[in-house]
Amino acid sequence: MKSLGFKKILISLTLGFFIFGIFPNFVFADSNPGDITFTNPLAYDTVDGILAALLVHLQGVIVVISMVFIVVGALLYMTSAGNEKNMTLGKGAIWAAVVGLAIGIAAEENLIDSAPSIATIALNVLNFLLSVTGVFGIIMLVAAGIAYLTAAGNEGQIETAKKMTKWAIIGIAVALGALVIVKQVASFF
Repeated sequence: MKSLGFKKILISLTLGFFIFGIFPNFVFADSNPGDITFTNPLAYDTVDGILAALLVHLQGVIVVISMVFIVVGALLYMTSAGNEKNMTLGKGAIWAAVVGLAIGIAAEENLIDSAPSIATIALNVLNFLLSVTGVFGIIMLVAAGIAYLTAAGNEGQIETAKKMTKWAIIGIAVALGALVIVKQVASFF
């Protein structure tokens, strides 16, 4: 039953995307009641134009989904507290998102002149991810401090708090290192 509801929502969203994304100029007639004219509702004259517009929209969706999964992977990695299963899951999510993003970007044959460069996109994405990672890292450090203060001699909770602190600091350091590397690479372009 749950998958049926999800399928209906997905189909409705897809239809809505196509109707409002591809048919922005949906007008049947002019305001003059004597003359009836039909305008092209697609705003494209060729199949290539429709497919190019569809590709641009799909690439935007791919970029958004990739950024979401990179953030989810980073959050899984940072909250792992040394748990190998969660660390592997986080790394896998990040890797899959980066590969999907690369495939989505590589699918474009005709680059648009007004589009930002790859370096600009990478810097913007990295700045966003760094801000999310920094905020989440600070939250994890505070949570680790609270867990340490409320341990009351419980060795297991003290060790968990220490691991949380260690992995939060490592996550913040990796994010800062990535920022430095990307800014240096972007300066060459």
